[in-house]
Amino acid sequence: MAYALFFPAAVWLDNVPLTDQGRSPISINRNERSILVELANGDQRKYVKAVKNTFETSWQWLPDEDYQTLDGGAGRKTLRTLIGEDDGDSHSLRFFDRNGGSKDYTVFVGDFNENLIKRDPSTGIFMWQISVSFTEL
Repeated sequence: MAYALFFPAAVWLDNVPLTDQGRSPISINRNERSILVELANGDQRKYVKAVKNTFETSWQWLPDEDYQTLDGGAGRKTLRTLIGEDDGDSHSLRFFDRNGGSKDYTVFVGDFNENLIKRDPSTGIFMWQISVSFTEL
């Protein structure tokens, strides 16, 4: 059962809200692609080709199914389906701010790790620890 939260999910992947349940803060790292050139007079100039970001986050105690999360966001199975087993496809990553605005990035999956933490035989719920990183195209 999904509960209505005050804020919608902060992160969406391919128009699917990712659950905020157990999610660690998102780390955004700036990767500048530039060339440093030394001129004839000894001055140096830096030419920036592009600035790309990498985004990293993880979830603790993420259940398998969407309906098992507190906010109805994507569980482990949906996240794995979105990312795919071994595809190099690009994805749309959207971040929402507290004022209702959003920022979209086109990314590919840099790293995806999952660890099974617990299996509950009485309820059939599997709990996972997931970490994922995305690199901007």
